[in-house]
Amino acid sequence: MTPLASPTLFLYGPPATGKSTCAQNLAVALAKTAIDLDTLIEQRLGMTIPQAVERFGQQHFRDTETAVLRDLCNRKPNAIVALGGGALLREENRQMAEACGPVICLHTPPEILAKRVERKAGSRPFSKNADGLLKLLEERREHYESFTLSIRLSGEQMPQEVWPKVMAQLGRFIVSGMGTPYPVLIAPDAIRELPRILERLDPKPAHLLLVGDSNTVPLYADRVRQVLGNDVPVVTIPAGEENKTLATVNRLWEAMGEAHLERNDLVIALGGGVTGDLTGFAASAWLRGIRWLNLPTTLLAMVDAGIGGKTGADLPSGKNLIGAFHPPCAVLADTTTLATLSERDIRCGLAETLKHAVIGDPGLLEMLNHFGEQRSDIDWLTRLVIRSAGVKIRTILEDPFERTGRRAALNLGHTVGHAVEAASGFSIAHGEAVAIGTVAAARLAVRLKHAPAELAETLTQALQQLGLPTEIPAEMDAETLHAYLLRDKKKAVGKVRFALPFAVGDVKTGIIIPEQDLHDLLERKQL
Repeated sequence: MTPLASPTLFLYGPPATGKSTCAQNLAVALAKTAIDLDTLIEQRLGMTIPQAVERFGQQHFRDTETAVLRDLCNRKPNAIVALGGGALLREENRQMAEACGPVICLHTPPEILAKRVERKAGSRPFSKNADGLLKLLEERREHYESFTLSIRLSGEQMPQEVWPKVMAQLGRFIVSGMGTPYPVLIAPDAIRELPRILERLDPKPAHLLLVGDSNTVPLYADRVRQVLGNDVPVVTIPAGEENKTLATVNRLWEAMGEAHLERNDLVIALGGGVTGDLTGFAASAWLRGIRWLNLPTTLLAMVDAGIGGKTGADLPSGKNLIGAFHPPCAVLADTTTLATLSERDIRCGLAETLKHAVIGDPGLLEMLNHFGEQRSDIDWLTRLVIRSAGVKIRTILEDPFERTGRRAALNLGHTVGHAVEAASGFSIAHGEAVAIGTVAAARLAVRLKHAPAELAETLTQALQQLGLPTEIPAEMDAETLHAYLLRDKKKAVGKVRFALPFAVGDVKTGIIIPEQDLHDLLERKQL
């Protein structure tokens, strides 16, 4: 069940996991109603659940629970529903709930739950004390583990720290630390959320401008207009990294003037990373900064380029040498657009996804192993995007403006990658260049004894399995590559700083590579 396919979402898990509190907080964040199934049951019974179980027995309570859940599912309310700890033990109940909306199971360490139950001993009919709860958890362990959507909590989080984790499972994030916090939504048909997002903008924009490229405008512009319900003016820019120039930015500024955009108006970017970067950069300078919203349509933009607030354009001397931090007011990644991408475009996005696995989610490597068999499954791709984007968003939150070095980990593969991309005249796509750069970074880490020898081989094999290149093309001149490296925007005090993988899940930043090692790398000498 796709999270946005139904207005109803169920929170499930053992007793005392905090489902009701989480539902209340989540309902506020998502503008939904919070519903507690146990409260509805008690209203129907006219007494508390412990009283009902004592008076009528467990069977009568479970039958009532099924009847109340059926009525609720038939209504399909726009709500976050907190379920009782055994509400889905009946297969009939589970089927009803999962047909109505996604079910997320919350897991908390048993010892934490036992302490919570002990503090309110006797208040729960099937786990009256700590010993009773621990026995019940063991009996239901396999049942709770069977839910695909799940969140593991330490038990130490405050309630306000739990609901964002649930939102992340749904492909909904809040990015903060760079000015006004903004939402990121990742789901099939996420574009349907556009009117609601615009309704919440304060002040509401009087004028809109839709920016797309020569690929995305024919495919999606009419759909955006239909969702918005008005005839939004559209400006089309030429697709491709070679068009990520100041000339294109100037064309956008002209279009903003023609659309009479004022300070409180809005520009909407519809496309991949190039379209988002250019639109955001143009918006950052128009009237000294107007709002923009991103609708990324490529896998690469959804997992990486479309999130984070970095905007910019290229110069002949190097990539992204001009730009600004100018976060969007929202990012809506509609994963149905992935069905229209070429295999090459998909592979380019996978390179950034693998990069995120190395930075902060080793489990993504295992997920990528199944890409071949899941390529056409939009729900599976959605989960891949959510998980990969989650790494980038967590990294951004730790270091929004790249002041501590943590965010610089996202540059893994980009230092050499940007040089390869530019030296090829952009005939090598960004994701392909990042794949080459990631392997180069791993080999440097091994050469400098920061990483085990097998790391470079592991990443090489993983990227090759995804159909991505891993070697600097033989025809590329080492001097040309070195010249592009020296123009890298991450240079400081005349030295290029690298992000290097020490292990899968451990990337260090700000590392200066000895000239001889860098020379050997660019000369394709064995590292």
